Amino acid sequence: MTRLFAFSIFLSATLLFMVQPMAGKVLLPVLGGSPAVWGVCMVFFQGVLLLGYLYAHALTTRVPPRWQGVVHAGLLVVACVTLPFPIDVGTLAGTAPAWWVVRTLSLTVGLPFFALSATAPLLQRWFSRTDDPAAHDPYFLYAASNAGSLLGLLAFPIVVEPLWTRAGQAWAWSGGFWVLTPLLAWAAYAAWRRSGGSAGVPGARLIPEPPEAVTVVRRARWIALALVPSALLLGVTQHLATDVVSAPFLWAVPLALYLATFIAAFAKKPMRTARQWGRFVPWAALLVGVVTLAVIRHPIMLVVSAHLLAFTVLAMACHARLAEDRPGPTRLTEYYLCLSLGGVLGGAATALLAPVVFTSILEYPLALLAAVLLCSRAGEADRAVTTPINRWTWRVAAVLLAGVGWWTVRAFDVGTQTGDVQRSEFGGWLVSVLGGPSVALRVMRAGLLLPAGALLLWPRAAVPAVGALAGVLLGAGIIRAGERTLYRERTFFGVHEVASIQNDHWHILNHGTTMHGVQAFRGDKRFLPTMYYHPTGPIGDVIAVLLREGRFERVGVVGLGVGTLAAYADAGVRMDFYEIDPAVIRIASDPRYFTYLSDAAARPNTTVRTFEGDGRLSLREADEGTYDLLVIDAFSSDAIPAHLLTDEAVALYVSRLKPRGVLAFHISSRYFNLRPVLAKLAEHRGLAFRVCDDVEIHPAHAGEAKRASVWAILARSAEDFGPLARTSPRWMTLPPTYDTPLWTDDYTPVLGVLEGW
Repeated sequence: MTRLFAFSIFLSATLLFMVQPMAGKVLLPVLGGSPAVWGVCMVFFQGVLLLGYLYAHALTTRVPPRWQGVVHAGLLVVACVTLPFPIDVGTLAGTAPAWWVVRTLSLTVGLPFFALSATAPLLQRWFSRTDDPAAHDPYFLYAASNAGSLLGLLAFPIVVEPLWTRAGQAWAWSGGFWVLTPLLAWAAYAAWRRSGGSAGVPGARLIPEPPEAVTVVRRARWIALALVPSALLLGVTQHLATDVVSAPFLWAVPLALYLATFIAAFAKKPMRTARQWGRFVPWAALLVGVVTLAVIRHPIMLVVSAHLLAFTVLAMACHARLAEDRPGPTRLTEYYLCLSLGGVLGGAATALLAPVVFTSILEYPLALLAAVLLCSRAGEADRAVTTPINRWTWRVAAVLLAGVGWWTVRAFDVGTQTGDVQRSEFGGWLVSVLGGPSVALRVMRAGLLLPAGALLLWPRAAVPAVGALAGVLLGAGIIRAGERTLYRERTFFGVHEVASIQNDHWHILNHGTTMHGVQAFRGDKRFLPTMYYHPTGPIGDVIAVLLREGRFERVGVVGLGVGTLAAYADAGVRMDFYEIDPAVIRIASDPRYFTYLSDAAARPNTTVRTFEGDGRLSLREADEGTYDLLVIDAFSSDAIPAHLLTDEAVALYVSRLKPRGVLAFHISSRYFNLRPVLAKLAEHRGLAFRVCDDVEIHPAHAGEAKRASVWAILARSAEDFGPLARTSPRWMTLPPTYDTPLWTDDYTPVLGVLEGW
């Protein structure tokens, strides 16, 4: 019987967590690959999980035992009818992105997910009423639930996604659900038959245990200890997805660690006590602080590992406290209900509330600090103070140190800006800014954490240490080293920040840690295309050829940035920009920040238009044979969203080109090699293909804010490339791409092109 219950819970948890990245990936193309998609998905799934736990609690307390299994089996049968879930989910059609995600998930996977979410608490409660020797403490089944969750989560990016199309995934998952339904019905019947005490009399009722007394404070503690790791989970996932790529494989890792901490905390023999884990908590926060303040971005594996290590320690400390404070079986469903409520509140605070309240990603450091307060020596030190005067003295000191920490970060960065203004050479300064702050600046900035680290060595000063840490971390979350912020806006698609450098000589648009545009705001370089679009770069080569041959009249660009390509729009040119984020359109169109669009629009017989919406979806509305040049330059995190690089997408792009039109892809990335993907797409479609790696930047061009880039071009014939295909040595073909899979809307194995970690 134990095996039946353990396997049923294991299978249901596997399906429960496998469907989350599966459904999230279905939604990504419609939302431009935004990192926020996963955050809203998580809130939805946490909310439905809460409803499932509430349903389980009501079912086990309000319905007679003999009917509980019948009711749940009926729910499962109804859910079976709705499967397989659809993978064609439509378009936004003017709906707010977050609301569209919630509505779409509700209609596609909502009912099956709700039925699965109630399985673990239901079966554990049914098991606790049986005469099985282990029934007195059914929490060991929670470990089986989390083990299944972990398997389902990791199996998706490692096995399911690389091997199956989206349609195949939906059918396979539905098959698992159909197998689980009779298993759960069998478990419900077995529990009812074995609920007769040690004699095992079928159908009899055990004498009910008196419910354990639980105070409001204890329930609030359960909720808080579940809320903080949930907020941390989404915070660290958002942070990593913004820097790398928003994709299921990166969503899965933090969530897998989150589940692993649950497994370890609720194991029969936990690794450590909550008190022991609490000793590591402040140092984990300090590690994140060092990485953040030092602006460490490479090697990416080191950065990712640091954040995930800190997250694991903090989550483990919270979950260990939860496990040690768990009630008896009579309060089991109520306990899980509080845990689920905390998870929903933490997820909602991070994914829904924070983007409205904060213009920077402050939810991550705030959740980290909340974990420090809940699970570190700070709480013990505060409680150990015997007199109210001393206690409040330490607390006031913590608040003052938080202010000092904030002011120190701000003063330090203002000082570095002032020092940089005195430099007369654009080139060296821009190389430093475009590549990140100098090593010396990073070390000095990280050194601002030394006082907090020193205070942590003194147990009694743990509360002021947290205050100092809070000020520095929150300051680092808002203030960027070496830049003066002119404007900041946060949308569903991320945080956009316009900054000025070198006494307002240059303006920069940042999206997270990725720079999306630079323009000279003074001097004779105002009209010069910069960064990846410099005239000496690959796209400059392409445009020069098209201009010489009179084939540069109609241009389409997917991805606006600051509108740098509009610098090439001269008399008689019409240039269309497709941009999914309205905030980017507002920023690029505002001459206070960037003037590429307004300058181009002011030229005679020149038309520059912007269209709001996903580029691929918007191009469906364009006429066939419209463009001489179509540029795909939309980035989510550090790579082009996968749905813009599929066979179906390329077919659409080519149909919008004129007979001799050229299709150009900007594929620069720190972590992904997209060259073979495009070569395979070109081969499959019978298109000519060339790629250019422009990595050696002349010092004079570096002073003009040129940046290394990789571009690929496709056309119906190599002759359409002009001299680039005949005489330009840096435009190369690639060897045959037999080992590279063809990316389609149903199949995009992103892990296969991951490199540089």
